[in-house]
Amino acid sequence: MGDALILPCPACGSENGLSAKDRGDVPCRSCGGLIVFPPSLVAKKQVLACYDCLREGKAAIAHDTEFGLVAWEQAVEGVTNGAPGLRTEQFEVVTIDPAEDWYGARIPSQDLWELLRTPVFHSWQGESWLFCCSRPMTYLGGWSSVVQSLQPNDPDAFLLALFGPDDEARSWGSEPFLEGSVSLYVYRCRACGRRRATYDSD
Repeated sequence: MGDALILPCPACGSENGLSAKDRGDVPCRSCGGLIVFPPSLVAKKQVLACYDCLREGKAAIAHDTEFGLVAWEQAVEGVTNGAPGLRTEQFEVVTIDPAEDWYGARIPSQDLWELLRTPVFHSWQGESWLFCCSRPMTYLGGWSSVVQSLQPNDPDAFLLALFGPDDEARSWGSEPFLEGSVSLYVYRCRACGRRRATYDSD
């Protein structure tokens, strides 16, 4: 699982993801025919995709989310790779490994594909994409850029509203985010306009 080059099967036309890391040939997930990783890309130091190719679905960037990793395999199945003890009211919870208490979330494939066609952003410990109204939220930016852009009347109240009632970050105030000791990543729901956030540090 991970970033992938999306290619159609030459035999049946079914789209398949070829690992951008392994760069090997793979059997088609539909007919079993061989799909060859482009020889011109095998020797390159990095396999890169421009924004237009990403949006057109010629490549897929894996994202970690609050419901587990999403790569092209998960988008095809419509189920996230899951997380231990996962519970949510937004989606149907699917048992992946009961022995490990590991569960995924069943999410419409079109929404997962949209996420895979979204560029990553820089974070200290890796993103954890958030959802609202049963869809991936839109990433707005870090704390300083979001405050400058949205100019909330009460920044402290705006900050508190980003977190759940039991989140320890509610007691921190904005100072850790302003001085950079903790990074804040703000998202907005495309349906209801709600804003949520995650955070990490180096």
